[in-house]
Amino acid sequence: MSLKSRIYLLSSLLLGLTVLCGMLTIQAYHSRLPLIGRLYGEGSASIAVNSETAAPLFSGLRPGPDEPHATYYKNRVLVLMYHEVEQVPHDIGALSAAKFERQLELMKANNFHWITMDQYRDFILRGAPVPNNAVLLTFDDGYASFYQYAYPILSKYEAPATSFLNVCTVGNPKEAGVPKLNWSQVKEMSRNGISFYSHSFDSHRYAPTDAKGKHMIAALTGRIYLKELGRRETESEYERRVKADLEQANVILERELGSPNHVLAFPYGAFSKSLLHISAQLGIDVTLTVKDGLDSTGQNNGFRLNAGGKQDNPELLLALMKHAPQRLGHAHFDRAPERKREALWTLAGMAIVAALLAQSAGKLILEKRRTESPSQDSGSEPPKAPTSKESTG
Repeated sequence: MSLKSRIYLLSSLLLGLTVLCGMLTIQAYHSRLPLIGRLYGEGSASIAVNSETAAPLFSGLRPGPDEPHATYYKNRVLVLMYHEVEQVPHDIGALSAAKFERQLELMKANNFHWITMDQYRDFILRGAPVPNNAVLLTFDDGYASFYQYAYPILSKYEAPATSFLNVCTVGNPKEAGVPKLNWSQVKEMSRNGISFYSHSFDSHRYAPTDAKGKHMIAALTGRIYLKELGRRETESEYERRVKADLEQANVILERELGSPNHVLAFPYGAFSKSLLHISAQLGIDVTLTVKDGLDSTGQNNGFRLNAGGKQDNPELLLALMKHAPQRLGHAHFDRAPERKREALWTLAGMAIVAALLAQSAGKLILEKRRTESPSQDSGSEPPKAPTSKESTG
């Protein structure tokens, strides 16, 4: 290959790597750029479905007439997430029983089909068929109000549902705060269409990563600060703690309900690569977050749409569900950490290509000088000495 061809090839490669590095950098740091961040669907996890943080999801939507035979999406599942259901909500994250019943009434009238967690798991892991407009109803934290208010409504509409339990709180009289379910209630509901899975044993909390507590993380997601030792956990200590917590939850659930646990809803929806790896080691093959989205086969770490909250509007929620493919179907998890690494590798490639390009350019310049040197020298040769005939003539 000639030097000119090589320089052209290296220049093209450097240009391509520069563009790629720019794109990866934008993807890695888009959270710091509000205008670009909006293109990545940031801020979509919401407390109440029509709160200000969820406003973009509902922008331009209007309630419409019932469509009892419509198909809005196929081979996808919309997972809805709830927390408390109360007669009169006392918290912004709680949904009134009347609004919850209205949601189910609208779903039934508009051809949505509720599925069980077993169906969802078979769909995610093995591609088993699900009905059109499939919906999975999920409830977090195991509140006692679930038995009092949500369960009777679910039974009325013959709607299956899943409840994720903070296992240490079940039937625990010492548990502070909002009352939780007991095992008698859990077992009764388990016999009647409600399934129960892990929300961790006792890790539904934030914990500090430093001595001053300035940086807090969801306890399952990474290494936390150990006050008694005056340092942060090692990676092996972190793994042991998380494994012990999740294993304890699984053992108790299997003992009380008679079946192994293969599903985990992450507290706060927070997860990390390490946590996903530990979950897989424990046989947990389906996990759920709190990010809005529509789930497909093979998506073991699933999206969930928050459908609860004091300010919920059932008619608008239904309008969003009807437009799920357009509003939720393109969601993805933040790939910033991977993109940062890829951007660094691309930058290293750019440096290598730039060095090769500079080397080739230098060779071309030297080669050019050599070819020009003879002609310059021939123009300045000294005159030849005269021969003997010339000198005497």
